[in-house]
Amino acid sequence: MKKPYNVCFASDGRGVLQLSVAAWSLVSCAREDTTYNIWLLGDHIPMNEVEQIEKLVKKAGGRHSVSYVEIGDMLPDDLDIKDRLPRATWARIFVPRMLPNVDRVLYLDIDVQICRDLTELMETDLGSCVIAGVLEGVPVDGKEFFPELGMPHTCVGYFNAGVLLMDLATMREENLVEKILLFVQGHRERPLNALDQDAINGALYDRILPVHPRWNWCDGNTRRILVMKPGVERERGYTLRQMAEAAHNPAILHFWGQHKPWRYNYRMEGKRYERCMREAGLLKERSLPGFSVKAFFKKITHAPLYAIVRMRLRRLCSRYGVGNEE
Repeated sequence: MKKPYNVCFASDGRGVLQLSVAAWSLVSCAREDTTYNIWLLGDHIPMNEVEQIEKLVKKAGGRHSVSYVEIGDMLPDDLDIKDRLPRATWARIFVPRMLPNVDRVLYLDIDVQICRDLTELMETDLGSCVIAGVLEGVPVDGKEFFPELGMPHTCVGYFNAGVLLMDLATMREENLVEKILLFVQGHRERPLNALDQDAINGALYDRILPVHPRWNWCDGNTRRILVMKPGVERERGYTLRQMAEAAHNPAILHFWGQHKPWRYNYRMEGKRYERCMREAGLLKERSLPGFSVKAFFKKITHAPLYAIVRMRLRRLCSRYGVGNEE
């Protein structure tokens, strides 16, 4: 058996359902020789809810463990908070302090679904970097690149913080949590738009390693790559082949945006998430919450669009031979 891999999530009591689905998808996709230590960084999550997550994880595999860390008193009171984001979102900045005996961890947002074993990602060589993640934007010649964050054109790009492989030992050794907090303090008069994600990028842009987009893929990106201008072979720092690989076989689906898959929705990958909920025993009703006639017709009208998207994706994969190796 391999050494257990550490994975952590952060949430308050409002995100228990999503947290449960994410944890279930993680362990249910693990190979028999893969073991996960799951750390729940909770902002006052009721213990009975934590126990239910523990039972769910044990049902998928008794070799995995769940540990709860109460972070409510560890988060500073002066953090900038937005209605759409819980206070626990800031926890990923403080993970090196919250898990003092863990040297490497994969941080995951709770609105994710893991679709495969994560050994390949967990064993990524970070080199001189302290974080690995998926790019969300890259510098363009002749245009300013995040001037409000002080990110130079020579940097690799801007990363999404929903999936981060973190070298906690080095971050503690080099006091990088303090460096991020100093960056936050320096932007008090001009608040950060993406809060801690902006802070991580602005403070550590030269210490983040880009990894394949399959490790943090949004279903909306599948549509975007299919409307790219003819002849464009790179998008957001990745080749078109890499993006086709991610769309065809995502390793971690990250449900960015307003319409979340745990409510009745028309997302392209919504059915995959719903199946996961049912497999975990977290959805026994016939339909997801939020069903209405209006929502139903909206979903119906999107069905032909997604059929076209999938057809075009198959053509793109055929062009690059994606899927032939499976």
